[in-house]
Amino acid sequence: MNLSKSKYTRFCQCPKMLWLDTYRPELAVQDPALQRRFQEGNEVGDLAMGLLGDFVETTAYTAEGKLDIPAMLKNTKKYLAEGKENICEAAFTKNGCYCAVDILHKTDGGYEIYEVKSSTDIHDVYMWDVAYQRWVLEQSGLKIVHTYIVHINNKYVRQGDIDIHKLFTVKDVSEAILPYYSEVAANTARANEYIAQKDEPKSELGEQCFAPYDCAYWQYCARELPSPNVLDLYRISSKKAFGYMEKGIVTFDDVIKSGIPLNATQRRQVEFEQLQLPTHIDRLGIKSFLDTLWYPLYFLDFETFQTGIPMYDDIRPYQQVPFQYSLHYLKRNGSELEHKEFLADENSDPRRALAERLVADIPTDACVLAYNMSFECTRLKELAETFPDLSEKLLAIRANVHDLLDVFRNGYVYDRAMEGSFSIKKVLPALFPNNPNLDYHNLADVHNGGEATDTFLALRGMEREERDKLRQSLLAYCKLDTMAMVMLWQRLREFCVVL
Repeated sequence: MNLSKSKYTRFCQCPKMLWLDTYRPELAVQDPALQRRFQEGNEVGDLAMGLLGDFVETTAYTAEGKLDIPAMLKNTKKYLAEGKENICEAAFTKNGCYCAVDILHKTDGGYEIYEVKSSTDIHDVYMWDVAYQRWVLEQSGLKIVHTYIVHINNKYVRQGDIDIHKLFTVKDVSEAILPYYSEVAANTARANEYIAQKDEPKSELGEQCFAPYDCAYWQYCARELPSPNVLDLYRISSKKAFGYMEKGIVTFDDVIKSGIPLNATQRRQVEFEQLQLPTHIDRLGIKSFLDTLWYPLYFLDFETFQTGIPMYDDIRPYQQVPFQYSLHYLKRNGSELEHKEFLADENSDPRRALAERLVADIPTDACVLAYNMSFECTRLKELAETFPDLSEKLLAIRANVHDLLDVFRNGYVYDRAMEGSFSIKKVLPALFPNNPNLDYHNLADVHNGGEATDTFLALRGMEREERDKLRQSLLAYCKLDTMAMVMLWQRLREFCVVL
């Protein structure tokens, strides 16, 4: 079996991706969040198995824990012969093409394919996927009367046990997949020919490198690109960037010579890099921001998780659920910096305990600094809506939030080491180069928000010693986030000393 449905969709995105998967998989740089998404997809798929009633499942594993494809094919054949109404992971192979259907549903007129996705919408890549499945099944002799995509309904709000008929939306794509279906025979033939090549094929960089998914081989395929290049321009779309590259506009030198339109932020990025300019400091602009702040001054950062299957009541799919915060604060000008923190019990809904502690920890008249405040403000608004008795205090805190990001987004401070980005992970090392105390890489276990989420969700059922260790790592990470804001605020004040 040379081709599976995942290999087929990867071929549709970029043939060279499939070739590298086959011959040079060690070159892939995996997204750390990939395993979490894969696990979530499995959980969603397992839950959806009961959508159409009683079912049988073909899934089998070898002694090594890998999928036992021959056993699944055998089980599928047996269940078809028995006339089972719903067969989950129904496995088929024909002419070197293999697929396993999430739910194969028998009707009076033939069979229906149900493909389950953990997203909240339908994308082209799903159409490639289900069109391929229909083609393989029809080549195997089955009559397919309908094809469906099952995806998450993001309007669903959990109340009690999960209602799978409300959690999932079922969309008939029988007609919509026809253009994709018409290409399957030719694509599978081309894909198998491509896999048969022993020499690495050449391919051009393009939008397919990032759509529909980021390619794990990007660093390898783009290894000869100069740095910086047009793809590094602030908030440039990949479509526009690759369009420029096709015209020979690759380096920042090319950008200047070509005269392509740049916004103010992009222009500053290019000029600072090309002219090797020193740090730009607009002291009047910084002071105008600092003058809006007052004491007591609190620095706030949340950590959150989101899951496709809501874990608790009154939560929607993929709703951000805060489970942790860090607070550094100064009661008055010149007072000692103090710190408070909260990390929820991983075995229960964290929101009530977090909200109660938060309103106790932050005075309603305090000035609150966040970095990219829309995130913190949205969480505060959601908590206020969920807990009416705490609403007044939560909304008072929200009303007093200021955004430290504004200083950098407004161009009051810029250093070329920021590389056009205003993320705190770029701004911090630019203004505090080689400071080991502010280096997230020096933390244990948790180095970014994605790892914080994964770590918290993994705590359930963990041995106490490992659990306690990871909880300390979570606290250290979140504490560094607010300490980073304190350090940036202090540096801004230093910039204004001459005024």
